[in-house]
Amino acid sequence: MSEKVLTRKTMTEKQVACFDLLCEVFRGEHHAPDKIYEWGNGIRCSTWTSLSTFDFDYLTRLVVLAHDRCIRVELVQSGPRRIGIVLHKREGRDGQVRARHPTIEDAIAKVRAGRAP
Repeated sequence: MSEKVLTRKTMTEKQVACFDLLCEVFRGEHHAPDKIYEWGNGIRCSTWTSLSTFDFDYLTRLVVLAHDRCIRVELVQSGPRRIGIVLHKREGRDGQVRARHPTIEDAIAKVRAGRAP
């Protein structure tokens, strides 16, 4: 994958959608990770921020907002004490696995039923 650093001006529409999600999760562009890399047609960044489900609810915010906006999020290794976040905008709710993204309600129902989302 490419290591091209992106700015809002050099991002595609799909990459901007992914970056906007990060800005909302981190409660403002000024708190979002400072280096955003091109990652295929998506983006990748690295953070030291604790991603958790409650008291520092960045993980919950990331999951819920990603489902709302049809953005696939993957957490990856990113060096000592850092977590990488890879984001790809999906086309909608229907279609092939690589093109769609379920609603949070659909994903919750499938997980609770023991099925893959």
